Parts: sequence; structure tokens; C-alpha cells
Amino acid sequence: MSGPSAFRASFLLKMVAKSSRNQSLLDKLCRWLINREVERSPEEDFMRDEIVDNDLGFDPDELSAYQSGRLES
Repeated sequence: MSGPSAFRASFLLKMVAKSSRNQSLLDKLCRWLINREVERSPEEDFMRDEIVDNDLGFDPDELSAYQSGRLES
């Protein structure tokens, strides 16, 4: 790496190291900036699960009936 990308990479690594300390105001500012950059919007988050978000799963009684094989369709 050379040029601006090498500078940017070293700067980001120093910022990450600084934000991991979380002691001074500058550390907290670095942490806030990094969190702001890496946070994904809900539309772009591939790990979101619609069933979990909308609470469409089994209730405890249905789950125990399903696990024991007594679930009626």
C-alpha cells in the first residue's frame, strides 16, 4: 500500500486503538466516529431475522408440544 490508502489505513488503526481505551474524551470521540462508520442500516443488515424482529416464533406451550411430537396442525 502506498499513498493515501496507506495513510488512511494507519490512521484508522490508530483510531481503533485509541477508541479501545475509552478513558479520555478523545478516546470516546474516536469510538463514536468508528461506531458511526461501521453501523449498518436495518435494510443493509443481512443478519436481521424477520421472525425474531416481529416475534413470530413459538410460545413456550407450542414449543414443548412440538418437541414432544404432540403438535396438531
